[in-house]
Amino acid sequence: FFSITENLIGKGGCNEVYKGVLEDGKAVAVKILKSSGKEAVKDFVQEVSIISSLSHQNISPLIGVCVQYDELISVYNLSSRGSLEETLQGKHVLAWEERFKIAIGLGEALDYLHNQCSNPVIHRDVKSSNVLLSDELEPQLSDFGLSMWGSKSCLYTIQRDVVGTFGYLAPEYFMYGKVSDKVDVYAFGVVLLELISGRTTISSDSPRGQESLVMWAKPIIEKGAAKELLDPNISGTFVEAQFQKMVLAAKHCLTRAATHRPNIREILKLLNGEDEVEKWLKKLGEDDDCFDDEVYPNSNKELHLSLAMLDIEDNDSISVGSLERSNNSLFSSSPSQELQP
Repeated sequence: FFSITENLIGKGGCNEVYKGVLEDGKAVAVKILKSSGKEAVKDFVQEVSIISSLSHQNISPLIGVCVQYDELISVYNLSSRGSLEETLQGKHVLAWEERFKIAIGLGEALDYLHNQCSNPVIHRDVKSSNVLLSDELEPQLSDFGLSMWGSKSCLYTIQRDVVGTFGYLAPEYFMYGKVSDKVDVYAFGVVLLELISGRTTISSDSPRGQESLVMWAKPIIEKGAAKELLDPNISGTFVEAQFQKMVLAAKHCLTRAATHRPNIREILKLLNGEDEVEKWLKKLGEDDDCFDDEVYPNSNKELHLSLAMLDIEDNDSISVGSLERSNNSLFSSSPSQELQP
């Protein structure tokens, strides 16, 4: 059971999430989809189909589903520590080793989705508010409402409707609707920057040109002053080698062109120390100034940021939404299309 008014813990788009308690006393998160139209039902069925096929320690499991009074309901474990976003912006300051542990766990969840499932899965909404933390600070990736099945044979698919959260959208997806597992890798890079800096992805209080976490961090990394990124609230043991690996991983994840962006398994090898840092530094030099049709021009970066700032002004929290593109020439005429390699 759950109280409609007192236990609301999240809201976005057509969804509301409540804290609930099962008969055995187990605390759960109850996600209610308010819309029951054909598209909503189709999306709900796909979400349940995907999440029920997954089993990984760093992915929040589905407990059950229910359809009642035209409402589509799914039930998940309730995170005892809340989300990574809440923790980073809250009073408890994560130690460096805790941040690095969270980065590895989230990376392993994405590696599982992209490379270990019988059918690859693209999450499409990787962000700190969708990373839940246990008492032991084990991360669990949650909210598969925007997830979709990936393809083993195609480079990417084209989606007419771009969905996700401002600040985490890969440029090729935002500008051209191109979807592959690389959009999750880009978003993972943004989360790495959040873990390193403690900053939010979009901040209206920051100086002009620094409102976006990515736009603020990239010039700092490129001028070799990565230490300026470090959250000043971090205290205790600080592992320099881990810090350098995480900064390097973030930079590679945020490569503008998806064709030059590493996959998540390569990023995990870097973070885990399986690959030499020198190899990745050399790769940076080779990939510098790589431009192709996936890289958006500066004017469209500003458009992306302006839309994000509008979203902040309208709503204290950036909610998931679907963006109808007015310029349909960027997209195929069909809802989705696959490109063969």
